[in-house]
Amino acid sequence: MKNRPLWFNIFSIVALSIAVVNIFIHAPFLRILTMLCLPVFMASLGTFELKKNRKMAFIMFGVAAFQVFVLIDTIYVFSTK
Repeated sequence: MKNRPLWFNIFSIVALSIAVVNIFIHAPFLRILTMLCLPVFMASLGTFELKKNRKMAFIMFGVAAFQVFVLIDTIYVFSTK
């Protein structure tokens, strides 16, 4: 069994529940909040996997970086409308 701290388990449940609610509601605030929570989740998961599986950790860091790029692009599009 994987040992992950309690803060990570709580944060992952909150982030994933916000993402699921965002699928049904489509609110812009929840979309931005989802795009903030999921990169933190992926980067934290990547740091936990760094010693065990470096390739998977770097993939998770890449996904987190892409999500941050999409967040910046979304904020730019929202602000220029």
